[in-house]
Amino acid sequence: MYRYAVIDSAQRPHFHERLEQLGVRYCSLFDGQAEESLKEIAPLLVEYGSPDANPRVPKEIEKLGALKPAVSVLVSDLGLHELARHFRDFHLVKVPEQGGREMLLRWYDTRILPVWSDLLTALQQAAFFKGIRQWRYFDRFGDMQELALTEPPPDALPALPPLRLDPDQYARLLDACEPDVAIAQLRRVIPDEMRRVPAHTLYPFVSAHLDDSRAHGVQKLDDHVQYLLLALYTSGGFGRHPAVAERLARPCDQWPQPFSEWVTALPEDVWESGSPLWESLPGPASVQRVTELPA
Repeated sequence: MYRYAVIDSAQRPHFHERLEQLGVRYCSLFDGQAEESLKEIAPLLVEYGSPDANPRVPKEIEKLGALKPAVSVLVSDLGLHELARHFRDFHLVKVPEQGGREMLLRWYDTRILPVWSDLLTALQQAAFFKGIRQWRYFDRFGDMQELALTEPPPDALPALPPLRLDPDQYARLLDACEPDVAIAQLRRVIPDEMRRVPAHTLYPFVSAHLDDSRAHGVQKLDDHVQYLLLALYTSGGFGRHPAVAERLARPCDQWPQPFSEWVTALPEDVWESGSPLWESLPGPASVQRVTELPA
């Protein structure tokens, strides 16, 4: 049995240089791919926890996992280079767009990993997790979680890479990514306020209100972000205001005025229909409210 870490160094660029300083054996999972030259942001398969390893390595990797959703720790029957070759087979997946185009899948981002594992069929799981005995990962909150690995069906051949996602699988993958895309956009719009909201509060709040915005027919990313700004500045209280309730009672495509223009023109008391989500948390006073996204 061998123990490894998988590091998404896009979230800690140039981490391979630190591994080299510590004398750690690793492989870039971009080797042999079109992205091979991008070693500074490559996913890395790292020898982890062997008796003769530098004792600083586990501490540094675990520290990174506590700060970023970028670290998995796994146990495998496969050697370093064999396991790296196996993972490279899943660098791309086929998605139901443009007749089945191939898409780079960042399964090593641990915000995506549990969704990826859950949406796979039994045969696809058998292919992806071949040779893996245990898989643990640091989640988006820095907490250690474990994937439930299942045995493949008896006498069944595993799916062959690249894996092909059906429309339902692809929709689930895209939906799971949307809250993080929205949060990244919000961090650009109101960075000071966003820093004051703990991740354990922010993510479920954004996810729930993103679902609400979809239910009300909001479709475009910028419109989702405008909806979320209303929610954040009022802790969700904006929905009780008559001007908002009237708009949200009908789908967006039944209104002649674009959603973003409507938000900008809302009366001031809509923004006062609840306290900002970050108001009770320690930190500097909020800056002037933003109602328009940057160009």
